[in-house]
Amino acid sequence: MTSTESKKITPLAKWIIVGMSVFMCAYGIFIIVTQHYYGYTSKYGGAEVSTGGLEAMMNGVAIIAFGQTPMSLLAKSAKAAGLWAGCCMVLGIILFLAPAYLH
Repeated sequence: MTSTESKKITPLAKWIIVGMSVFMCAYGIFIIVTQHYYGYTSKYGGAEVSTGGLEAMMNGVAIIAFGQTPMSLLAKSAKAAGLWAGCCMVLGIILFLAPAYLH
């Protein structure tokens, strides 16, 4: 591919990007509705992490924010893609860390 050719994203890749974002959004909504977030710290028998109430709801919103990051690949320009991805990541990190400061 030469530098003058545009780099197109295939339709299959677009569907995968949208599918990942929709799945993470649905997972975040599930966490918000049930007000329970379950996870674990390691793959091999680590301590289980469970939150409930407001902390779980904030984790759900953070997961939604992180889940929208792949949509930056569909942006028209690199500047817009970087801005979208950066905002999603910063918002997700802030929301994950916020419950620790609320106590």
